[in-house]
Amino acid sequence: MSDRLMSTGDVAEVLGVSEATVKRWADAGTLSCIRTPGGHRKFRLRDIAMHLASRRGPSHSNEVPPTESERDLDEMVSALLVGDVEKVAGAVAAARLQRTSMAALADTLLFPAMQRVRQATTTGRCEAFHEHIALNTLVEVCARQRPSLRVPGSSRGRAVVAPAPGETSDVLARLASLVAVESGFDAYVLGTGLPPSSLARSAEDLGASWVIMTCEKTDASAEVARYSEQVIGGTERSRARLVCVGEAVPRIEGLPEDALRVRDMREMESLLAPVPLRMAR
Repeated sequence: MSDRLMSTGDVAEVLGVSEATVKRWADAGTLSCIRTPGGHRKFRLRDIAMHLASRRGPSHSNEVPPTESERDLDEMVSALLVGDVEKVAGAVAAARLQRTSMAALADTLLFPAMQRVRQATTTGRCEAFHEHIALNTLVEVCARQRPSLRVPGSSRGRAVVAPAPGETSDVLARLASLVAVESGFDAYVLGTGLPPSSLARSAEDLGASWVIMTCEKTDASAEVARYSEQVIGGTERSRARLVCVGEAVPRIEGLPEDALRVRDMREMESLLAPVPLRMAR
């Protein structure tokens, strides 16, 4: 990992705590730091990652201790930053043993962790290559999950999945494809930058009953609306249903009436899978 030094304020924002808490952790030796000649505390990103991975107990301050879900998210971010595929896969496996659906995992752990990594990169608190490491780690873990997700004896058709126009990553689409597989479908991820005619043609050629479009942004509403119209127009013969999924979807204006809207993976799961096919909670 990079030896780029971070300030106390940078670390506080990344960890979601106050600067006073970061200073107390540093002074207590809980979080490694470097002292500048002027006495200022500086932190290495790799030490932050190690701290996140080992932080399981209550905070050393009077602040409310993090919940178990918050610690799980912290540790997932740490594992993604350092490319620890086995740790990410282990966390997913542990959740699956507790009968957690892939939709719930995507909504509460995997996608939020990736969003946090992106935010840290955007604000300059991580290097761009850290985001690539995190993305590649998540892609590999997703690929490992696919064979174990299909409910035995279920075959409910096919689904094609692609990011909305303007999206630069297909991580949400990959997670959506796993939810579709667990819901009983053969799912195909088509990647970013696909013209609407190609997405519609793929659905027609594959005989897909669902076209799933993942949306993370709201700054391209008009483009997404036009794109959706063209996809729906190109799938008239197969009558594939278009579903747009993502937190941004309710705020996208101009989507055609035939496009179904869902905010997250659990809503999509409810749409795709009848109750008997869903994993018991």
